[in-house]
Amino acid sequence: MTPAGRLDRVDRTAGNHLRLSLLGVVAQIIAIAQDAEALVAAHPFLAERLGDFADLIGEPTPTRAAWRAAVRQWRAGHDQLPLARLEASGLGDLAIDLLLTLGFAEEDSRLAPLFGGDSARLTLGALDALWHGAEDEAQDETVRSSLAKLCDAGLASLLNRDKVRLDWEYAVEPALWDALGGIIRLPADMALVPVHLLPDGERFVPPRPGFPDLGALAATLGAETEPVLCLRGPTRNGRHMLAGCLLGMLGRPMLAVEERLLDDSAGWRLAGALAAVTGAGLAVELRLGAGEDRELPALPFGGVPLIAIAGAHGGVRSADRRPVVTVGVPMPEPSARVALWRRTALDSTASNIEALAANFRLTSGTIVRAAETALGQARLANRDHIGIADMQLAIRTLCDSRLESVARRIDASEDPTFIALDDVAHEELAALAARCRHRETLAAGGVGINAGAGGVRALFAGPSGTGKTLAAHWLAHRLTKDLFRIDLAASVSKYIGETEKNLDRALAAAEELDCILLLDEGDALMTRRTEVGSANDRYANLETNFLLQRIEAYEGILLVTSNAPDRIDDAFARRMDVVVQFRLPDETRRYQILDRHLGPHRASDPLIQEIACRCPLSGGQLRNVAVHARLLALDAGIPLGDAEVRAALLREYRKIDAHCPLKPHLAAAG
Repeated sequence: MTPAGRLDRVDRTAGNHLRLSLLGVVAQIIAIAQDAEALVAAHPFLAERLGDFADLIGEPTPTRAAWRAAVRQWRAGHDQLPLARLEASGLGDLAIDLLLTLGFAEEDSRLAPLFGGDSARLTLGALDALWHGAEDEAQDETVRSSLAKLCDAGLASLLNRDKVRLDWEYAVEPALWDALGGIIRLPADMALVPVHLLPDGERFVPPRPGFPDLGALAATLGAETEPVLCLRGPTRNGRHMLAGCLLGMLGRPMLAVEERLLDDSAGWRLAGALAAVTGAGLAVELRLGAGEDRELPALPFGGVPLIAIAGAHGGVRSADRRPVVTVGVPMPEPSARVALWRRTALDSTASNIEALAANFRLTSGTIVRAAETALGQARLANRDHIGIADMQLAIRTLCDSRLESVARRIDASEDPTFIALDDVAHEELAALAARCRHRETLAAGGVGINAGAGGVRALFAGPSGTGKTLAAHWLAHRLTKDLFRIDLAASVSKYIGETEKNLDRALAAAEELDCILLLDEGDALMTRRTEVGSANDRYANLETNFLLQRIEAYEGILLVTSNAPDRIDDAFARRMDVVVQFRLPDETRRYQILDRHLGPHRASDPLIQEIACRCPLSGGQLRNVAVHARLLALDAGIPLGDAEVRAALLREYRKIDAHCPLKPHLAAAG
């Protein structure tokens, strides 16, 4: 029986393949020994290895070439073994033998001293002495060139280039060596998802009609041209799931690596080598801002599918000129959101799925996570069905740090039923609420370059204290959405380009969480562009231009308030879908505001009417009067009456350094 025939009783596993291949290194050591018996006597561990030959094939030690042929015949038809993949990569037999030798030294520290060295690592001199006779000059395959191949491919590393060349020490990458033996122990910046754990393609819900067929996308990814597939879209919107589905359809695991490896040449080469030996596709998420780009370095081995996962901004290119095929993964449309709700297995616990899907325009991943959280909240309240309030609270728990770092949530849970506005402003607010509710339907039926954007932009213009922020509360409560106010101190930076990045991150996060974004005092950022007289003017104009483009493409609800709308660039005004003019309240509304804010009181109606008629204060100022009057009454422990109202009113006029226009006898009475 041939050696290969006797090996048939050995299971064909990655670990066995590696162990059998390591015996070829022992065969080479014996072949070059001048006195094999003396060598084995001096190094008993070799006798253990030679005993493996006897156990496996019942014959003396074969030559390296004969053993290689026997092992390859044994693993015929099992080309998916890690070492078999590496052998088929084109490295060459000598490079594989050198890699096995380096790994042998890692597993058995007694190998390196066999060559007379005092280190546990093998040197170039030792490797050259062992394998010099196996060099193939016709193929330009020498020990030195093959070691260089291993290092370039990320399979081995040179440890001490500062020494003389023959004393250079080499080591195999531990993660790669483990993978060759079928053991997956990866660095912290890599993660391998086996094929059986990848999502099934049937679970992927296309975000809208006409989305590319998954079978066609998988065929593109696995094409001989080896394109880079770039999946673009919002975060938590199924891009990773789509990548996993496509690789699963190709029968490949997914090796996900962090973006920082793109700047670590050794780490990137190792990732490519690991993908090659495990048969995986490589996926890397790119966090690019506007104006940024990323070059994907060349991979050490061919045949490795490469997927880049990116947002809407930034450029992606390949260093080895692989074609980049871009597929947009937009936010799901209402019908897709309904399907996602049903896929969460919550159909039996949410009787109003259509209403939830229509009310919350969320990314696919946020829908799944928020639905599960909402269900938990409903069960804590002993309810079997989740409602809109549960979903709103669940979304709040998933808030994105990109938004929280530059914006602050404003509690809009209390219903501001009373807003003292004129009839025209009330109509505009009602129209704004309707536009927000039906924005997707309007966008779906639109035409032009902005059709399908689905964003709503509104400008609240008017003097301070006229109810602009209160109107934002009113709108958020009516739409059951969270309200976030952008913090200008946190978002505006003195460094060029940082303000734009901060605002872009906030806008992107607000889009994905479907919350309302309030840009208070928006004229500070939306100032008119000026003639370029200095570098400061140029960069200020660039900031304005960026905001113009970003707001136009914004797919969420954006509210901008301004006390000085005339300072806002005309281009911003044209991009506003709704403009609500807030004016100072007239006598009737001043009376209503003061009376409501006073709460239960004993102030005389003539006094309140007199204040409403003679004091042209804003709603915010009248609220200040009422709050201070209540404070005075609480502190004195008496009911709120005329004296407290008059004192609070005089204090408000002192704050603005103006004369109180009450009748003299009323003022004197205070």
